[in-house]
Amino acid sequence: MKLGVGKCNGTFGELIQGVIGDSPFLVSLPIEMGSSALFLPNPKSEKISILSLSAKPKSERACQLLLRKYNIQTGGKLLITSDLPEGKGMASSSADLMASLRAVAQTHSLPINESVLSEITSTIEPTDGIMYSELVAYDYINGRLIKVIGQLPRMILLGIDTGGTVESTIFNQIPKNYSTEEKQLFSKALYLLKEGMQKKELSFIFEAVTMSAKINEKRLAKPFFEEIVKIAEENNGGVVIAHSGTVIGILLSPDISKQELRIIIKKVEETTRKKVNIYMVGKD
Repeated sequence: MKLGVGKCNGTFGELIQGVIGDSPFLVSLPIEMGSSALFLPNPKSEKISILSLSAKPKSERACQLLLRKYNIQTGGKLLITSDLPEGKGMASSSADLMASLRAVAQTHSLPINESVLSEITSTIEPTDGIMYSELVAYDYINGRLIKVIGQLPRMILLGIDTGGTVESTIFNQIPKNYSTEEKQLFSKALYLLKEGMQKKELSFIFEAVTMSAKINEKRLAKPFFEEIVKIAEENNGGVVIAHSGTVIGILLSPDISKQELRIIIKKVEETTRKKVNIYMVGKD
């Protein structure tokens, strides 16, 4: 046995979240911020102890389930660190779970894959599809892969936190009752997203994410939503949100000039009185 190390990125909400047919699904927007875990095994104990600034009972339970799955009787100490705020829709809990499971798996050289991670985490809570290296349409309630979409092209994200927190587990239990028209829009948004990624046509992506954000506004309204949409449209961007969280942002082309970017940031901050955080998302 050895010291195990695990990492997992968080998200800035979702590019799209809704239903396809009768299946709930989401497509997460990965960011570089995330969670890290270190696991120090203890052959003399079957218990896993969490070392963290806040309680992480979900991570402890997930690791116990993993060890039980492979009939391992050894416990240990799990140190979890994260730069993701909780209750904002940035996958803080999912990232903790993934990082922890990967750390424990490395210690015992366990052959875990995305299916194993989905199997375990879905028994604990609805989770993002961030165990996959590519963007996926993922059934976050049942822990099921629906479709691999591909690699997100490089973009700039200007994000703000509108304030407060949302308990995503509770929110996801509330029936959304999407209309037939809204279900058709989700199918269109997913199509536009995939086409935009394959052709690197950012306007398709911006249309898809804004479409999903507008539908969700009827379920979990965001302060400054209309103002952010207006700023995004004026600058040929798209609006992305945490569908069960508090963050909202504008996706922009990476080719935008520094001067234009400064003007947009100033406009968002003056409009919302919130600090803008800048993220680079996707890959070249």
